Amino acid sequence: MANQSSELSNEANYLKITDYNLIRPFEQGPHVPTSSTPDGDVPKQVTDYDENDRRLLNEDNKAFGVLSVCLLREIALTLRDYTTTKTLWDALVNKFEGNLEMRNRRKGMLKGEFNMFNYVQGETIASVISKFETLITKINSAGIEYDQIEINDKLLN
Repeated sequence: MANQSSELSNEANYLKITDYNLIRPFEQGPHVPTSSTPDGDVPKQVTDYDENDRRLLNEDNKAFGVLSVCLLREIALTLRDYTTTKTLWDALVNKFEGNLEMRNRRKGMLKGEFNMFNYVQGETIASVISKFETLITKINSAGIEYDQIEINDKLLN
């Protein structure tokens, strides 16, 4: 994924106002409590979890719950094999936004649509402006940046 944190921006707004810490499981994945040993890090036994481990695991569960209850039943059924917030989120992004190549193609198509945007004979000014605003919204959502002068020139021409 190109930039997961920017993809989370709209969804993260809800999490920021409820519990900012719930964003971590989306971006970093689940917390795995480990202990350092001479042989490296090894998973902790449940009885060895400290308060921080319990807090992070609780955040993982809350984030997964928030994401899960937001899904339509039909969608949730197709994604029931995903058991962590990050894997479920990544699957949803891939399912509905496509992979990086698909997103780049979509951006190319939107740029082409912007370049070819034109008044159609018989259209009202209100209709042209509405179509243009919709296009600009799609462009902004895709992360394509045009400066305001380019946007104004395109609409006025």
